[in-house]
Amino acid sequence: MQKYTYKAIDAEGKVTKGTMVAADDKNFRDLLHEQGLRCFDYSIVNQAKQARTKPLKTGDLIAFSSQLSSMLRAGLDLSMSMKMLYERTEKKKKRLRAVLANLFEQLQKGESLASSMAKMDNTFPAMYISMVKSGEMNGKIDESLTTLATYFEKEQKQKNQIKGAMSYPIILLVVCFLVVIVMSVFVMPQMTKMMPEGTPMPLPTQVLMAIKDFIINQWYVVAMIALVLITIIPIIKRIPQVAVFTGKMIIKIPKIGSLQKMIYTSTFARSLATLYATGIPLLDAISMGAEIITNKYVEMRIREAVVEIRKGSSIAEAFAHVDAFDPMLMTMTFVGEQSGALDEILMQTARYFEEESGNAIKRLIGMISPAMMMVMAVVVGFVLMGVMMPMFTLYETIG
Repeated sequence: MQKYTYKAIDAEGKVTKGTMVAADDKNFRDLLHEQGLRCFDYSIVNQAKQARTKPLKTGDLIAFSSQLSSMLRAGLDLSMSMKMLYERTEKKKKRLRAVLANLFEQLQKGESLASSMAKMDNTFPAMYISMVKSGEMNGKIDESLTTLATYFEKEQKQKNQIKGAMSYPIILLVVCFLVVIVMSVFVMPQMTKMMPEGTPMPLPTQVLMAIKDFIINQWYVVAMIALVLITIIPIIKRIPQVAVFTGKMIIKIPKIGSLQKMIYTSTFARSLATLYATGIPLLDAISMGAEIITNKYVEMRIREAVVEIRKGSSIAEAFAHVDAFDPMLMTMTFVGEQSGALDEILMQTARYFEEESGNAIKRLIGMISPAMMMVMAVVVGFVLMGVMMPMFTLYETIG
């Protein structure tokens, strides 16, 4: 059941307002009709608010784009397609159902799909809305939606590759941390009890015992530090100057920085090619591509390139000043400008960098994994020294 607010006209032609609970839109209209009311405006209470709370997940965007595109190609009108999508979406997906219901409501009022999406704050990415608007203007909205589905599938694939690359070192760090805690708090005290009183402890053992004492006696300090790190670091990272500085440092790291550049170039080339191919003006496409990059330094440099292009610089020359791009992008862009086939060149460039970014992610994993194994070996080795050395000392004393 859903709660509706409505404006309707009664039998005497007077406007009346009210609220009503109904199972669905059809039930709501039937109930109004039974009361002799003719509805001309309504909304579902809290539904519009729920639809605007946060962006849709990438998986939901892919499913929404591909399904809506298929329905439109089959000959269904936009409003009917949206209603069918709402009815076929599982009830447990409350977020997506709220978005679909809100879009259907706006379409019923005569709004376009792009304007309906724009009214929902950050539910849909800016590039998504722009491509839908372009599709509505040229009468090829189904093609735009298919392109969007393909784009977000590739983006999700790349994100999953990066998450996979980062999950392994994170697991190793957690294991190292747990090993130190368990050995320091539970194993070391038992070992030291076996030592004769007054026997000097080896340095590794003293360090582990100091860690144990600090964790047990100053646990509230550890908890406060952890809480501060969890709450303060995300806030600090959102400060523009800090975000730009850290973004710049990432691409300056030897070896890793060059691999990150390849990933950023791939993301930007794919978004630029997709936007430009669907009729978005080039400068707007470049600006939207900047928003998709998660690195604030790279985004800043791309926006500076847009300013240079507006002043009369060529695209290739402007991109040459973006130090986070692979030089191949500038070369291919120059070829596209000179040949007059920039859209085709951009698509070819995007495909090239997609393959290269996949290889870059694999190389990144290959570099991080050995480094983390070395760190783990050092930590575990130090802990074992702290445990074994007292045992050797004990054997010598007994001997």
